This record gives sequence, structure tokens and C-alpha cells, in this order.
Amino acid sequence: MTSLAVILDPAAPNPSHPTGKTGRRIWRETTVGVLRIIAILILVPAEAGAAGLDGGAGGPIMGLAYQPYVGQWSATADNPFAPDRLYTPAFNSYRGGISVTQPHAGLWAARQQVALHFDREGRVSRIEAQGALDLDISALRDASASAWSRTYFKHFDGPTPQTAVSIDHRGSVHRQLAFLVQEAGGAPLTLSTYGTGFDLGYWRRLGEEDFVVLPVWAENRVDFFAADAETPTTQTAIDELYVYFPPEATFVVPAPDRVILETTGTAGHDLALTAVHLRIFEPADRDAPGAALNPGFFLGDANAQIALAASEINARAGKTLLTIKQGVPNIAVDGTLINPRMRFAIRSALAQAQVANERHPGTVTHLIVSNEYAEVTAPLGDTMTPTRQVTEMVRFARAQMAPGGDFEGLGLAVGVRSHAFRGADADSTDPAIQRFTQDVRELTRVADVLMENIYPSPEAVEQARATGHWDAFFDHEDGELSIQWRRLEASIAGLSDGKRVELMIGEIGHPTNGIAFNLPGYVVGARPVASGSAFARVREHLVASDTRVEQPGIDVFQAYFNASTSARFLTEAFRWSRDTGVQIHAFEAFDEPHKSAQDLPLAGLGLAESTLNHGGSYGAEGFYGIFRYTGVAGFSATSPDLITPGARLLDPLPEDREGAVPQWASQFAGQFLSKLPNFDFRGTAHAFVRGVAEPRHGE
Repeated sequence: MTSLAVILDPAAPNPSHPTGKTGRRIWRETTVGVLRIIAILILVPAEAGAAGLDGGAGGPIMGLAYQPYVGQWSATADNPFAPDRLYTPAFNSYRGGISVTQPHAGLWAARQQVALHFDREGRVSRIEAQGALDLDISALRDASASAWSRTYFKHFDGPTPQTAVSIDHRGSVHRQLAFLVQEAGGAPLTLSTYGTGFDLGYWRRLGEEDFVVLPVWAENRVDFFAADAETPTTQTAIDELYVYFPPEATFVVPAPDRVILETTGTAGHDLALTAVHLRIFEPADRDAPGAALNPGFFLGDANAQIALAASEINARAGKTLLTIKQGVPNIAVDGTLINPRMRFAIRSALAQAQVANERHPGTVTHLIVSNEYAEVTAPLGDTMTPTRQVTEMVRFARAQMAPGGDFEGLGLAVGVRSHAFRGADADSTDPAIQRFTQDVRELTRVADVLMENIYPSPEAVEQARATGHWDAFFDHEDGELSIQWRRLEASIAGLSDGKRVELMIGEIGHPTNGIAFNLPGYVVGARPVASGSAFARVREHLVASDTRVEQPGIDVFQAYFNASTSARFLTEAFRWSRDTGVQIHAFEAFDEPHKSAQDLPLAGLGLAESTLNHGGSYGAEGFYGIFRYTGVAGFSATSPDLITPGARLLDPLPEDREGAVPQWASQFAGQFLSKLPNFDFRGTAHAFVRGVAEPRHGE
């Protein structure tokens, strides 16, 4: 989730961390019925559903927005990984399915060997290094969940790192997906994701070349050759080392002789090793001897595991339980998506999809290029607008799958997720909207699908609190969602000139806790707050000196955002999806507590405004999940046994569905559990398959 304001506020947070939303304008215009019918006929592809894109019989199935960054962050500031900070994003860097000592028992194994040669005076006379990385993307076929969940980690004794050990991660991507499948009880699910494992910062310039640089757990061997010794003395450890990958190459061959040593001093005097740059691959043609897909496509963060793990789960089940709409993040450099890093992310997504679909056809169905990047912006001369940038990247992705492309025949539907497509208006006289409308018209020429993120207005949230129902949002005739959807259908139909464009809801949801962007009266920064509004009442109980909201203020926002209202919202959202035939993706599968930041102030805001922000320590951004994970990244140098969740609103845990009170656990030993005892996840998933509506609450 990223920001949106005005029609649509061009201000956007860090694109690598999609975090927040601001107020959505509610469109009240109605559409002539005949026009709506025409729009539906134009916009819904005849082959959708029939081709099994979402696993359903010509209609939607249960859809979830999914990001794999689960777990709680440490609330201690004496953190050896992040000094003076209150949490460590340990799960963001999770890379599973690794076996360093047994290459064929994991997706990959890497090694580095450094040789230090000494003269008779004991001074270093020569340094040599070599490295290798073996990727076997079929190694874990038919493997256990433990094999898919293997990673390495260094625990700490106080601030001192210990030897790396192999970990069986209970919160791994494979286990997250398997848990969702279990909870759905055999009904199909579709997941809309956001990343490929590669992000903006995984990049380095070495000499005159740019590289994708990824940390890899590897066997790090150092051989010490004394002048008169027949054999070396060897030290071996498991460490995170950095491997360099050519960013513009789809195919590579090994190049072990291209390792670069960085040294200081002179041989036989004060020669010392500064760094080893494992530049061990070079670009190659597809048909070159030994050529393989660039391993960097598969070695990023947790997002790189999604398609592979989903295809394995499907293959083991012998049917398509999970379909993936593979997202590509917003990787903007100097204000534009048109750059080598964005192209690498797109290639990564295509490579992951290709491997997944070879394992189980139909696992990855869509490629979604960018998230909430296409939006209304003021014209800036000849500068390419964000929407046109996205359009160019859609063209790039399609070319990769076209005849002669590196991923020829992959055949994914290509689309874009935004919050702004409702803002397209061919009759507007506003120059920014005119430009955006023309850009959307161009986008529809190359895109197969458009996703729109839609959340309820503060007015609808107020009515849900007061009445206990969501009719103001979900009513089929007069509800906000239906009105906005009819407008979107008509608008895109008028711009697409008869081309078939599939429309979906990319995100829709309601949090279970925290201060949300649509809390009545909510404002960002120091703007005036509406007197008597819910936000004003929360603000009255802010203790700015220690960034604390007193309990009466917490009670106010928890009256709007809680498990009961969230469960009712989801029940109605999925019913609306079945009734209308519109594919939705509920935001979201799992809580992401790192989005409720503990390190204040937030960028550009004062301390008080940060505390009251939707992304602050009381913010709702970490609480949209249907499920949660109880693992905590408890890196405390002074209290090593301390396990404390980072978010102020999450201690203690509530009772689970069986009435037991789960406990916070270490980050690798947590458990998944439902946050919503009143939401029938399994029944809702099966209702799409059977076409049977689950009962309304109270009936």
C-alpha cells in the first residue's frame, strides 16, 4: 500500500516499502445502465476463468494480497544489527532452501576460497581467491517443508556474533503458503504479490560496470600457505558473502577467474586483503555452452521464493491450489522506472514464473508491473509521467515474452496495480487529469489487466462503527464501492476503444487495530484537525514527550479498527466479489508489523505527527492481516532471553479460536494463527467454488 491524496496525491513514500494510504475521493456519479453493460462486455476477457487463470469456473475465487514479511520486530535499542534502533528487519532478508555443505539438498550452495601465501619472514607475499555458486532450481522437488525452510543465521552472545547455524524456519515462505492452503481446506486461492526479491539497494558499481549484488550464505574457506609448509592451514566458516551478477543478462556462464581482489599495501611488506568481490558470472547467449538463467533472479529476499514454493505445493497436491499474480516493485532511479534495475526486477519475475510453471503449469498467471506508481501528476514539460514510465515497462515485459524474447511463450497476462485509474476522465479540463487520461488510454493498448486499490471512506468507516454493518460501502446500488466500480468500468471502456482489458481490485481491506488513514478526521502533518472528530479525540490523549497515546485515545481508534469490524468487512467484501463477478484481493494475508514503525520521527514529520501517523508506532499499517505469525526478532544484547514484540499494540496476544492464549516465540519458532475468530476463511473460500453464500452475521 502506498500513498494517495487529492484525487490522487503524487507524494509517494519509499517505493521499496509500500506502506501507507491517505484519503480516497468518493465518486458519486452514476452510470447509465446500458453503458455499464457495454463496459462489462468490453472489459471482461472471454477466456478469463475458462483458461483457469484464477482456478474458478469462469468467475473469481478467493483472492489475497500477499507479502512474505511476517513476524514481529525486536523492541530493544541495544540491537547489534541495528544500533540505537528499535527493531531489525530480519525477515525481509530471509532466503530459504539453502544447503551450503550439501549442494544437491538445496536450491543453491556457494563457496569462496582465499589463499594467503607467506614468505619466510611471515609476511604476505601473494593473495589468491576463487568462488563458485551452484544453483539447482529443481533440487527441492518433492522435498519436505523443512528442506524448503532451511536457512542460516548467526545468533549473538550479547553483542558478539556466534558461528552460523542451520535453521529450520517455521515462518518460511513455503510454510506461509502451506498454511494458507491448509486454512482454505482445498479451495483454490489466488495471491497478488509485490516483489521479486530484488530491490533498489541491491546494486553496486565496480570499476566501470554496474552489478546486481546479493548476499549469499556461503562456505568461506581461508588457506594459509607458510613458505616451507607442504600443506596449508585452513579455517572454514559459514558467512554471508556478496555475489555479483550482470544486471542486463538473462543468461550467464560461470567465470571463476573474474573474481576481483581488493587489497592494500605491497607484497612482502604490508600486503593485506580488504575485500573479495565474487564476480563469478558473465553474460552469455541462450545457446552458449553452459549457459543458464542468471542465478541472481532467484537469490533475492523472501519474495523470490513465492512462485517456486507455490508451484511445489501445487505439484505435490496434483492440482492448482495457489495461483500467483507476480508483482514487480517500483524501482525508480533518478525519478524514472526506465532503468536497468527495474528491467532486472522484471526479468527476475519472468524467470521465477517460467521455472514455477515448468514445475506446475498455471501457477503464475499474471505479471503486475509496479504498485500505485501510475497516478495523476502535474505536467512537467517533456518529462515522462509515472504512468508513461509504467507503460514502457509493460512493453518491455511483453517483448521479453514475445517471439524471439528471452522468455518466449511464457504467456503471462501483464497488468498494472494503481489507486488512480478512477481519476481518468475524458471530459476533464484539468491539465493533469487530461494528461493522465491520455496516459491511461495508451496503457490500455499494451496492458491485459488493470488493478485498482479501493478502501472505504471515513464516512463509511463511521457508519460501520455506529451501525455494525458496511452497507454504505458494499450496497450493490448505492454503496461507495459499487459506484466507484461502475465509474471505473465506464471510464476504461471509453478509453480502451474496444480492446479487452480485465479489471480487478488489487487491494481492499480494513485493519484490526491502530490509527488508519481513513479514521474519521485523520490528517497528515500539522494541518488543522476537525473538532470533535475521532482523530481529534485520539490527539487529545497524545503524550508527545514519550510518543505515547493514553488508553482513552487507544479506545477511540480501536472502536473503528478491531477484529469484529474487520471480519464483517471481509465477509461482505468476498460476498460482493461473488455477486458481481469482480476478482478482489483482500489486503492482506498476514500482518506486517514492521510497517508500524517504532523508530520515530518518520521522514518529514515531527514526533507528535509521527506518533499519530498511520505508519507510526500506533499506526494501522501492520494490522491488515487475516493471519499473524508469533515469531519475534528478539536481539537484545543486555537481555538475551527477552522476546518482546515491536508494536505497542500487540502485547499480549489475544486468545486463538480454541480459547488458548498463544505466546510470543523466537523469530524462527513462531506459529501462524487467525486473528479473526468471526471470519470463516475456509467457508468463504469454498463459497466461491460452490457458489453458496455463507450466512450474514446475525442471521
